[in-house]
Amino acid sequence: MRFSLILATKNRVTEVERFLRSLTTQSHTDFEVIVVDQNRDDRLVELIEFYSQKFSILHLKQLEPGLSRARNLGRSHIKGNLVAFPDDDCLYPPELLTQIVHYFENSQTEVVIARAFDIDEDKNAFLYCGDDNSGVVDLERAFRIGMTFVMFFHAHVVKEITFDETIGPGSGTPWGCGEDMDYLFKCVRAGYNIYYNAKLIVRHPNPFKIYNFRQLLWREYSYGRGNGYLMGNNFPASFVRAEILPNLPYVITYIFQGRFDYSAYVAAVIIGMSLGYWDSLKQPKSIQTMKKLTGGSIA
Repeated sequence: MRFSLILATKNRVTEVERFLRSLTTQSHTDFEVIVVDQNRDDRLVELIEFYSQKFSILHLKQLEPGLSRARNLGRSHIKGNLVAFPDDDCLYPPELLTQIVHYFENSQTEVVIARAFDIDEDKNAFLYCGDDNSGVVDLERAFRIGMTFVMFFHAHVVKEITFDETIGPGSGTPWGCGEDMDYLFKCVRAGYNIYYNAKLIVRHPNPFKIYNFRQLLWREYSYGRGNGYLMGNNFPASFVRAEILPNLPYVITYIFQGRFDYSAYVAAVIIGMSLGYWDSLKQPKSIQTMKKLTGGSIA
């Protein structure tokens, strides 16, 4: 099986080099990399020329901003049987692609989702995503583990499902994240067989190790707003309340513990989720209905 790995990137070089270097260690070597380069300069040219001598790389330029837009461009160029959308700062352990092929060859699964581990430690890279319980993915579980860089697809799925270009980084809308979760929602609603396998590992930096306090606050708020928007378009109000309200006591608990930074992070998530949910309620009913009929959003 041949992989098409669609790597959308902007403003990063060292991280892109780390990912490409990880591909040189793969035991499964039948893959192509589609780099969708959104930099206005040529900072990646030398790097891509170097790694093009080791494996197939298609270098596409797209100056119009938007992660979802970049991934949709990459979708139109895939040649492989299997497709993935690695983040430009993640990396693949040496046996990952071999494990993915083995899993697809021995199951009826059309989408398999791996677990996101820290770059340096064998623990979750994120506070809220990933657990030890492998299993079938429904809409609610998709909300818990919807991160694009750990998803691997049969090509026919990716050829049918598009990314919503009004959601995600660079979209120019208030919903600066959630495009990955939205994409998985579409796959669930389309009836594809989706499985979360906790034994498959993709490495990703822990945001608490690489961002400062202000950056983390903005990140938690942005992710919260995107998630709240998606919840409003895909779940009943009872689900939204169950996601937001239990977080409120943590704001106070962390203050009493003297962990003011964590208190601020949780507060940012709550505010973001609440505003995102309000965003979804402000939409005309006709748009909300159309989103559900088309798999959770209008692309």
